[in-house]
Amino acid sequence: MKIKLRKALALLVTLTLAASATACSKPSTQTKDSEVSSVSEDQASDAAEEVKEIKEPVEISYATFMVGAHASAAAEKEVIDAFNQEYEGKIKVVIEELPSDDAYVNKMKTLAASKSLPDVVMGKNGIRELAIANGQAVDILPFLTADADWSAYVGEGAIDYNKTDDGKLYSIANQQQLIGYFYNKDMFEKTGITPAKTWDEFMSNNEKLKAAGFTPLALMTGENAWTTNLWLAAMIGTDGETGKEFMNTTYPDTYNNTSVVNGLTMLQKCLQDYTTPDAIGAIYANAANNFLQENTAIIANGPWMCPDFSDVTKAKEGLQDRVGVALYPNNGIIAQYEVGYVLCTNGKSQEEQDAALEFLKFKTNKFAQGVFLEKAGALPLTPNVPISDEYKAANPIVADLIKLSGEAEYSFGNIDNNAYSSVVAEFSIRYPELAFNDITAEDMATSLTKAAELNK
Repeated sequence: MKIKLRKALALLVTLTLAASATACSKPSTQTKDSEVSSVSEDQASDAAEEVKEIKEPVEISYATFMVGAHASAAAEKEVIDAFNQEYEGKIKVVIEELPSDDAYVNKMKTLAASKSLPDVVMGKNGIRELAIANGQAVDILPFLTADADWSAYVGEGAIDYNKTDDGKLYSIANQQQLIGYFYNKDMFEKTGITPAKTWDEFMSNNEKLKAAGFTPLALMTGENAWTTNLWLAAMIGTDGETGKEFMNTTYPDTYNNTSVVNGLTMLQKCLQDYTTPDAIGAIYANAANNFLQENTAIIANGPWMCPDFSDVTKAKEGLQDRVGVALYPNNGIIAQYEVGYVLCTNGKSQEEQDAALEFLKFKTNKFAQGVFLEKAGALPLTPNVPISDEYKAANPIVADLIKLSGEAEYSFGNIDNNAYSSVVAEFSIRYPELAFNDITAEDMATSLTKAAELNK
């Protein structure tokens, strides 16, 4: 493209000089002068038009952790490839790939401190709040309101979930979360147990699995302690109306309550007796691998993990036929929207703002939601992105989860979305101490509260 541009400019210069020379010399006849003048003007006009039309694509920046072995890596690549194809020559997405959630969050927080976040980021673990605080984040509600098609596929639920107290919208997701837990049906059958209806039964099931020679739980304390904190959220969120209210509170100021302490007490036992030796310090990949390789009987996670069950490069052959899904004890389910993507173009040129908005729309539109459903098991935001009967037949675990969600008595959020980022970071520090009896459940609740107070 640059070579073509230089040729066009060179032609313009040449024709301009030729026209100038013609004007200064005396023509031999009137006819020749007219012909030369006419041809020169036409060629010059064509060359000028070519220069006007040739433009470099607008570059925008985007960072992602959905790469490599990540459960959503294939979906992420397909959506970005489709965007690049549709906007070829107009918009170029410069992508930075980061190898894990933890690496992503740390890098984005560093960039936020210098007001240099990419044009579009995932706002998880406090990144959205940092983008708002540093002035990079853009209120996208007016754009959604002005685009009826986009708004219909995003839906009021996702919009309302992420609105700030002053009615602004700084992030939007491309999927909703329904999270129960997966279990190995063969291990359960050999042990003589079924998914627990109460938390006492859950702890009893763990003991029976251990006695039968199986490791019950795929837990982790590294990164954001994802699989472990899903259990804690469920333990709190099903502890009556008080616990449910707490787990539906965004950014709670204190964790010094009975529901949290009871949950941490159960988890202390689980970390000590019912999980793998590598759980302390483990990252998500370790916990997922332990379940996929049938080293553990149970993992708490969302439907995006389902494609991994049939991927023989990740899982034991035929695992998908041995996996069931269940509600948490006391009929609980994590049901909420993700924080989603943030548009960080405030202060950029209008071209960059427009280009980044197009990318944000594409990442959250009907096509992207469909790809993330098919490739990553992520549930769409609204019924306007339908889940076909064919998909449900081919993905019975996801279909079972959707059905179970309608039977849940308790519905609540997860810690990763609801807690301050300082609190999420505190979990990875305190869980090992809890597991080794260096602190009590009450001590840990106090530490979490102190971490929350850092945000006041």
